[in-house]
Amino acid sequence: MNKKSMFCLAGCASAVLLCSPVMAEETKEAVLSDDIYSFSLLLDGDLYEFPMSYEDFTALGWEYKDDAGTEISPNQYSPSETFSKGNLDAYAKIINLGINTLPVSECTVGGLSIDSWQFEDAPDTVIEFPKGIVFGKSTLEDIKAAYGEPSDTYEGDLYTMLSYEYDYYQEIEFYVDKETGVIDEFDIENFVVDEESNAAAAAEVSSDPTEEVLAYTAPTELGDDLLSFIVEYAGDLYQLPAPVSVFLENGWTLKEKDSDSVIAGKDFGWVYMMKDNQEYHSTVRNYSPNAAAIENCFVTSVESSVDSTNLPITIQKGITLGMSNEDLLAALEGEDYETDDSSDMFIYYTIEGKESSLDGIQILVKREDNAVTSIEVEYEPDTLS
Repeated sequence: MNKKSMFCLAGCASAVLLCSPVMAEETKEAVLSDDIYSFSLLLDGDLYEFPMSYEDFTALGWEYKDDAGTEISPNQYSPSETFSKGNLDAYAKIINLGINTLPVSECTVGGLSIDSWQFEDAPDTVIEFPKGIVFGKSTLEDIKAAYGEPSDTYEGDLYTMLSYEYDYYQEIEFYVDKETGVIDEFDIENFVVDEESNAAAAAEVSSDPTEEVLAYTAPTELGDDLLSFIVEYAGDLYQLPAPVSVFLENGWTLKEKDSDSVIAGKDFGWVYMMKDNQEYHSTVRNYSPNAAAIENCFVTSVESSVDSTNLPITIQKGITLGMSNEDLLAALEGEDYETDDSSDMFIYYTIEGKESSLDGIQILVKREDNAVTSIEVEYEPDTLS
């Protein structure tokens, strides 16, 4: 089995280089670089330079063993999708480096991993790396002579792993079997964003409301349930998460220079807004599978404080800024909340959400004033119901 663990889809930190995909018809004529950080290799004479498009990868004879229509969200990847070429199997890293949700067939192959057991049915396959390093032949000493001391070394019971890391998600690992003394596994990955293409795609994002925004309904009353995440903020009622566009309709002004203009599908960004000469900034979430303009993303938390963003805020039970600690405790009677009074200056009251400990309400009382000086309401569900 592959010595590395199998992972589910996970977010990745993107590099800021530009990707120039190698076209399949050009790879036959290309020459393997001497630079290990070219993230390239020769497999039976064909040149691979990662990242490369799914189309270019499969044009070299690889067949995907799963459903190429499976969708991957932006900045998400699957580290070990199985491909076959003749009798040789390999694990490819499929990543979506764009801003819209895409099927696997339109994503990027960001790397490759092959183990010696996958070679058993394809013993004549030749894999070469820069400076003459060859799978199944080169030793630990050969690797170090070619590339120098590795960024990291791991000594396992059965193998030694040499890692050459250029940056986050830009790395090559060689596994040298302790019994045979030669490379019996490698793992190469290079996740690189094509910023020019993403900028062009972002410029085409429509400002028309998304389905998620059109489905939003503003509440008509606060109700009594503190964990309904309904809040009266600066004079208007909001059901969190609430679209930025609704805030704008209620008199808020978007600070465009400070805010993100477009947010990738299922991703997060920042919004800066003002109302009544008070500024509020917060992370916002795009619940759409594709990129959306900032106004079509959702505010997941609101906060008001006497020290910043001093705007009227009221939650259930009539809890609001300026009320006394005694009145607050009376309002919270019968509610499930936690108190932290370890600070000499403040008392913190927290009402935790049912779905996540990151959701909930935090109320801050300043001891000196014996009054509520800050209220924050946060709710960020994984999906919108």
